[in-house]
Amino acid sequence: MLKFLVLSDLHLVDENETSHGLDTHLRMQKAIDWINAHHADADFCVLAGDLADIGFKGAVDPYHRLKALVDQMAVPCHITIGNHDNRDTFLSVFGEELRAETGCVDKVIDAKGYRVILLDSVVEGDDHIHGGQLSQRQLDWLEARLAEHDGPVAVVLHHHANPLHVKVDRIILENSEKFAQVLKTHKDIRQVIAGHVHFTSCGLWHGIPFTTLAGNHYNVTVPLEAGAKVDRLWGPAQMAVVLGDEAQTLVHFDNYLEGNAVLG
Repeated sequence: MLKFLVLSDLHLVDENETSHGLDTHLRMQKAIDWINAHHADADFCVLAGDLADIGFKGAVDPYHRLKALVDQMAVPCHITIGNHDNRDTFLSVFGEELRAETGCVDKVIDAKGYRVILLDSVVEGDDHIHGGQLSQRQLDWLEARLAEHDGPVAVVLHHHANPLHVKVDRIILENSEKFAQVLKTHKDIRQVIAGHVHFTSCGLWHGIPFTTLAGNHYNVTVPLEAGAKVDRLWGPAQMAVVLGDEAQTLVHFDNYLEGNAVLG
C-alpha cells in the first residue's frame, strides 16, 4: 500500500520572529518530530506551498531554515510552492534542478502503482499574491503526464480548485475549469489535494475528489453563514495522511498539534 503525507502552509519566518503570534518554525519542528515518530513508514512527504510567510516580499532565510528542517525528516520530501513564496528564491536555496520543463516547480512521483503529480500554482506579481493559475504550458504538461500512466493518480497543489462557497473563493485557482477538464482526460484521478484555505474540506467536483487540509499555520473558522466573521485559530496544526491501493484511496487528517483535552 502507498502511504504519503501532505503538509501545507508552513509560513516560516526569520529566526526570532512569529507569524500572527505563532512560532511557525517550532510548529514545523513538531510536525517533523511527529512524522519521525509516527509516520516513518511513509513512502514520502509532500510540502504543498506557502513555505515562507513573506517569500513574495523577498525573504530568503525562511527557505534556509526549511532546508535544515527537511534534512531531519525520516522520509523523502518533495516540495512545490504557494502564493506566499517566490519561485526563484526558493530554487536558489533548494536547487535549480527542481524547476521542471514548464518553468515551474512541477514534479512527477511514481510509487507503488500510483502517479503523484505536484503542481506549482503560483502567479508571480503583486496582482496575484493570493489567487493562483496554471499556465497553458503546465496544463499541456499535466495532460501528457496523465496520458503516459494507466494507474491511479493523485495531484497535489497549493491553491484550491473547486469552489468552497465561502470567502476564500476570492483567491481560488483562477483557471480551475480548464484544470478540471485536463484531469477528466484520465480515468482514475483518486484525489486532488490542496492547502491554501487553512481548513479541512472534502468534495466531489466534475466527478473528481477534491480535498483541502488545514496545515501548519493558523486554522480558521469556516463562514458558512452569509456575512459570518472569519476567526483565526491557534490550531489544530494538521497533515494529511494518504493511503492508497488498487481498490481505495483514503485521506486521514492527523493533527500533530491539538488543543483538545484527552478524556480519562
